[in-house]
Amino acid sequence: MAPQYQTGDVVIFEKTNDCESGSHCAVMVNGDDVTFKKLIKSEAGIILQPLNTDEFEPVFYSNKQIKELPVRVIGVAKEIRRKLSF
Repeated sequence: MAPQYQTGDVVIFEKTNDCESGSHCAVMVNGDDVTFKKLIKSEAGIILQPLNTDEFEPVFYSNKQIKELPVRVIGVAKEIRRKLSF
């Protein structure tokens, strides 16, 4: 069962520079922008798959783009904290 992230959730990450394919990761793109996506690895590169929405398309980065932009994993999601609402 995949986690369902909600507005207001606090996600706790383990700092790392690599992950398993299918992990939910914080990924830095261009050295500035960070995004939270499901990361899928292939021989040709990686796909960043949006979580909890169909509004955005997956983004593919080739191995060349990963090195040149750069694109790098900075953390893997390990825990969700959510405030209770009654």
